[in-house]
Amino acid sequence: MTITHPIVYAAFISLFLTSSSLAAPVTCQQITEQAEQQQALFNPPSSYAVIGKGRLYFHTAPDNSCRSREVFVITGDELIAYTEYQGWYSVMYINPRSGQDFHGWVRPERLTMRGTIRPAY
Repeated sequence: MTITHPIVYAAFISLFLTSSSLAAPVTCQQITEQAEQQQALFNPPSSYAVIGKGRLYFHTAPDNSCRSREVFVITGDELIAYTEYQGWYSVMYINPRSGQDFHGWVRPERLTMRGTIRPAY
């Protein structure tokens, strides 16, 4: 009887480790889909300026593992925030030189609010 306990325990641990390692990792696309269903809208959208030093990288989803390698903003750049999800803001940046727009997720700690965006009448 004393031999059975270590064997049962070892089998349980082995089964647990095998089943947890087979779980598929959550992708950035899945995180984005969940955020789109549960995000809180800013109504009206808000304008923010980037503060602090260094680059503020965009993320493709509201998760640290989903950082974009190419898209970032710097101090003084202005962003428009549309939604919030679990401490992340969904934002848009419009490059003033090219007019090209970029969308992504950022943490708000490096942002300072400038105001809200309202339609012109």
